[in-house]
Amino acid sequence: MKYLSAIIFTALFFCTSCGTTGSSAYKDEPYDEKAMSESAALSGGTAEIPGASIEKAAAKLESGTVAVVGKYVLTEDKYKIIKKYNEDKYEYKLSPEQEKEFLEYVINKKLMATEARKLGYAEKPELAAKYEWDFDEVLSHAYYNDMVEKKLKVSESDARVYYERNKEDFVELSAQHILVKNRDLAFNLRKRIASGESFEEIAKKYSEDATTKDMGGKLPFFGKGVMVEEFENAAFMLSPGEVSDPVKTIYGYHIIKLAEKRKISFDDSKEKIMQMVQNNRQKEIFGKLISGLKEKYTVQVNEKLLK
Repeated sequence: MKYLSAIIFTALFFCTSCGTTGSSAYKDEPYDEKAMSESAALSGGTAEIPGASIEKAAAKLESGTVAVVGKYVLTEDKYKIIKKYNEDKYEYKLSPEQEKEFLEYVINKKLMATEARKLGYAEKPELAAKYEWDFDEVLSHAYYNDMVEKKLKVSESDARVYYERNKEDFVELSAQHILVKNRDLAFNLRKRIASGESFEEIAKKYSEDATTKDMGGKLPFFGKGVMVEEFENAAFMLSPGEVSDPVKTIYGYHIIKLAEKRKISFDDSKEKIMQMVQNNRQKEIFGKLISGLKEKYTVQVNEKLLK
């Protein structure tokens, strides 16, 4: 477990943006000189008072203070925010044992960041640009959550309204197809089918779709958005029993025979519809949000510098 934790927190150090260069997320806070004089010197990556444990050191800190690193005070509220941010980001819940190592990781990070600031790292252009990007990501995510994410909840009633308005889209087909790469062969096979030859037998003999040819070209039921566009458009225009002319796709030439067309009930597609409504709502809200911001703030792009 200890080695696992070490790996986790090594990865966290190189991946997270909390407490990197800059002054926003980890702004120094005032602290009590007396409490500080009684607290331990933080060295070697562990919070220690000479001859005392971390627990004894914590007992001498002010109430609500998790740790003090130099002039930086890590309050309980701030620590909880940092911990939750990392757990959410990496989708990993810390165990009590790992939480102690996480605190050590936070202290180590602050120790190095403090020294880095003292040595002028914060003024380095490349680091300043990275910090600005990381902090903008945190800000924009919070803004997106308030302005878009919180407005995306979809009810069953919303989904039913969408279903009733778009019933023609909630249909699935059972079909057969013959796939060949050669155009002339495709048209020749279509003529033979029109002359009365068995679609199934021709599929078994000539189709280059290895997954369906032995079944006479039979495909499982499929709805809209499953097949490539050209195939889907041709298939949905057919009536049961009808055979299409050769249809060109990225895979070659298809001859399609429609076996059955059936409606999909609301109950069978409710979850999918709710996701579709949510996606549509997200695109609409986000699109309006960005359009409004572009009207509010001037955006200019030097395309000559894009490569």
